[in-house]
Amino acid sequence: MKYKVVYFTRTNKTRRVAEKIAESLSCEVIEVTDDKNWKGPWGYVKAGFYSSTGKDVSIKLNKKLEDYDELIVLSPLWAGKIPPATRMFLKKVPDNKVHLVMTSLGSRLKDRQGYRSVSDIIDHDSNEDEVVSRLLESLA
Repeated sequence: MKYKVVYFTRTNKTRRVAEKIAESLSCEVIEVTDDKNWKGPWGYVKAGFYSSTGKDVSIKLNKKLEDYDELIVLSPLWAGKIPPATRMFLKKVPDNKVHLVMTSLGSRLKDRQGYRSVSDIIDHDSNEDEVVSRLLESLA
């Protein structure tokens, strides 16, 4: 099975987890970026607003997305929802080829339908290593 790890991040936490998974799978990492500045307190507020209202953004990938069987897509959770950049990316790929990994301070993604799998890395649960191990075992 040929995997690619794709991620979007605001604070670089999700990048770190994406790189850990990609290293374990010996696969390529692709970053999704958008046209917004999400930095600082104002960026945090704006991120929640954009996510909760379903606003769209323009996205770019730092590498071509080709030659894969399945994707591991990592993203933070903003206001209980998938951030706009990740949502826009997910519109371009079949859900049934996506293992979605969400990172958050304390919430879980509610809409989990259609993906191959959904995992939640939650800071207050300190479950990152456990979630990553379980995901990697399921892919072996």
